[in-house]
Amino acid sequence: MSTATAMPAGRLWSAYFREIRCEFLKSWRTPAFAVPTLFFPVMFYVLFGIFLGSMRGNADQALITFANFGVFGAMGPGLFGFGVSLAIEREQGLLTLKQALPQPPGAYLLARACMAMLFVAVISVLLTVMAVTLGEVPLTFGQMTQLFFIDTLGALPFCAIGMYMGSLVSGQASPAIINFVFLPMAFLSGLFIPLQVMPVMLQKLAPVFPAYHQSQLALATVGRGNADDAGMHVAVLAGVTLLFFLLAVKRMHGSGFRLLGAHPKRALGTAAVVAAGLVALSFSGVFGGKSTESEDANAATGAGSAATDTPAPSVEAGPPAGVPAPPEGLIANFDAGSAQSPYGIGIQANGDQFQGGKSTASQQLVEGGANGSKGALEITGEVRPGTQYPSAGAFFFPEGPPTEGLMDYTKKKTLSFYARGDGKQYTVLVLSGTPVRMPPLMLGFTASPEWQKHEFQIENLGAADWQRVRLIGWMQTTQGAFQFQLDDIRLE
Repeated sequence: MSTATAMPAGRLWSAYFREIRCEFLKSWRTPAFAVPTLFFPVMFYVLFGIFLGSMRGNADQALITFANFGVFGAMGPGLFGFGVSLAIEREQGLLTLKQALPQPPGAYLLARACMAMLFVAVISVLLTVMAVTLGEVPLTFGQMTQLFFIDTLGALPFCAIGMYMGSLVSGQASPAIINFVFLPMAFLSGLFIPLQVMPVMLQKLAPVFPAYHQSQLALATVGRGNADDAGMHVAVLAGVTLLFFLLAVKRMHGSGFRLLGAHPKRALGTAAVVAAGLVALSFSGVFGGKSTESEDANAATGAGSAATDTPAPSVEAGPPAGVPAPPEGLIANFDAGSAQSPYGIGIQANGDQFQGGKSTASQQLVEGGANGSKGALEITGEVRPGTQYPSAGAFFFPEGPPTEGLMDYTKKKTLSFYARGDGKQYTVLVLSGTPVRMPPLMLGFTASPEWQKHEFQIENLGAADWQRVRLIGWMQTTQGAFQFQLDDIRLE
C-alpha cells in the first residue's frame, strides 16, 4: 500500500472512515456471515440463559450465561470476519490489488478490526435487551456499559488470532481450521459449562485461552468473579493481541504484503503503546469492578461441595427418589439453644478450605430471634482469595451423610426463612439431583439490618430437582468480612 504522508489530515481521516464503512457494509450484506454471527450468541443465550435459566427459577444462570455469551459473541466476528476473509482475499489476489491502491497505511487492517467490533457491539446490545426484558436480569447501567466495552474491545485478541491464522492457511481450509480453534476454545474457557465441573486438568488449561480471561472480566463486572484480578486478565488479553498481530504482520510481510505501508515500525509502535495503555487502564480499575450483588453460580457450586469432603454418588440409570420429607415444615428455629434440626444434620458453618481456599465461617447462637423468639443463629466469617470461586456460609444436609443423602421435598410448596445482618447480598443454594444438577439453584436475598422474611415458591424454582435434594445453604461469595443471622427456617 502507498503511504499517505502527503495527504491533508481531513482527507486522511476520510479515507480511513470510508474504508471502515465499506468493510462493514460488505460484511453486513453477506447473509452467510452476518446472520450466524449476530444471532447464534443470542439464540444460545435465549435457550441456556432464559429457557433453562430464569424461566426455571434460576435467575443466576441467566446472569452468568449473559456474561459468558457476550464473550462468545466477541469471538466469532474476530476469528471468522478477520481470519476467513483475509485467507480468501490473500489467495484470490485482492490483497495484491489493495497494495496498488492509494490507501493510507493500515487502512485495510483497521477497517477489518472496526468491522468486527461493530458486529460485536450489535451482539452486545441484543444480548442486553434479551437479558433485561425476557431474562429479567438485574443489571445496573454501569454494569451494562462496562460489559459493552469489555465485549467490544474484547474482539481485538480474536482479530489478531484470526489475522495470524488467515495468513497461514488457504481460503478453502480456513473455515474448518478456525472452527477447530473457535469451538474448543469456547468450551475449554468455561463459556458453556462451569469450569469447576470439568476435570482438574481442563481447569488448569483454561487460562491458556484469551476467552477465559475475557470471561473472567465479564463475570467480575456482574459480581460473579474476582475483580481484583482484572488487571492481570487485561494484561494477558493485550499481550495476546500484540503477539499474534506481530506474528501475522511478520508472516504477511514475508509473503510480500505490506499492510502497514512502507514504514511499518511506526504502526507497530502505536499498537504497542495502545496495548500498554489498556493494561494501565485495567490496573486503574476501569475494566471490571465489584458489583453490588454477590451471587456467584460457580462459587455457589464450589461452596456446596466444600461443605463436605464426601463426593456424591453417581447413578447411571433410574436414580431413586430421596427419602420423603417429614410432614413437619420446620427445619430450625434455634429457640432450644441448639443448631440441630428435627431431621437431617443441623446447620453447619463452612468455608472453602476443602477446595484449597482461605475463606472461613463460624456460627453461634444468639438471643433475640425474629418476631420476638428466643434465639437465632449468627454466621460470621470472611471470604478471601485463594481459590477460583471463594465462598463461605452455613449449610443444612436434610438426609445424612453430607451431600450423599437425598430428601424428597416434592410435597412442599414454600421455602422460607428470616434473615438480618450487614445489609449485603447473599445466596441461597440448593444442591440436588442424581447426578448432581449443574449449575445448582441459586436465589439471592439481602440480609438487611432488621429481620425480614424471605419466601420462595417451589413450583417456580424448576432449576432444582426437589425429589432429590442434597443440601440447602446460605452463603456469601463477595470477598470481605460478612455477618448475618437466620431464624425460623421452613420448607412447608
